[in-house]
Amino acid sequence: MNSLTLAERVAVTDKVDYLILKYLIEKREKFEYVPQSVLKENLSLTEREAQISLLRLIKNGAVTKKRIRGEDSFSITFTGLDIVATKSLYSKKVIKSLGITIGEGKESRVMFGYDHEDNTLAIKYHRIGRKSFKKRISNFPSKNWVSMTLENAKREYEALQCVKNNMGYVPTPITFTTNAVAMEYFEGTPLYRAELSDPEKVLDAILGTMRIAYVYCKGLTHGDLSQFNVLVSKDEDVRVIDWPQATRDEDVLIGDVTRILSFFEKEYSLERDLEEVLDYVKGYS
Repeated sequence: MNSLTLAERVAVTDKVDYLILKYLIEKREKFEYVPQSVLKENLSLTEREAQISLLRLIKNGAVTKKRIRGEDSFSITFTGLDIVATKSLYSKKVIKSLGITIGEGKESRVMFGYDHEDNTLAIKYHRIGRKSFKKRISNFPSKNWVSMTLENAKREYEALQCVKNNMGYVPTPITFTTNAVAMEYFEGTPLYRAELSDPEKVLDAILGTMRIAYVYCKGLTHGDLSQFNVLVSKDEDVRVIDWPQATRDEDVLIGDVTRILSFFEKEYSLERDLEEVLDYVKGYS
């Protein structure tokens, strides 16, 4: 089943498969790998039901198997998380179908989604692996990779929601579930590839969004702001994207402001005083 799309993988996942995946997520802090006997007992499955479902989930790439203390045990994969999230988006009627992948990195995958009015959405699936964020693991209340992934999705959704509710230039968030955030699809070019006719307007929009995040969202800052996570439309409207590392940290705020000012100074000879900009972002001026 390696050649199947995510939508096809969701389609071949039945009710028992889904129950198993949900249980693996629920017990993520207790077990990295859940023994088959525990799955059978807690989900009231027969031996045959468990075997058929687990074999299908393995072929579907949704779980991995490891022999532990003489018993087959199972752990959910990123694909398994994606399946659970997508099924939830279907059941909540957020989307009626999935499209192609439009972006993929080490820690997320973004796909087109289509709602029941045929509007195009962006569905972002978070994927924080066991080695990701090694240097920032203290930011997470849990060191379990599944929990870190779920927390990342929640953090991004909450940041987007607060900033958008206060009129910041971010994609409109719709909902989050499991490791997925559904949001407005914004057609734009990454800032580092854009050729701006009015760079001052674009910089003001970015800094205004940072100010909203800090002043109205209790000291929030993006956490990884740069020319790589700002989109600019043909009309030079702006969306600041990728907020999973949003945090409340003064040093991180300074880094965010410094990077974006450095880009505009280098590319457009647009100079701003760092201290004055920080005062503006913090609402002091």
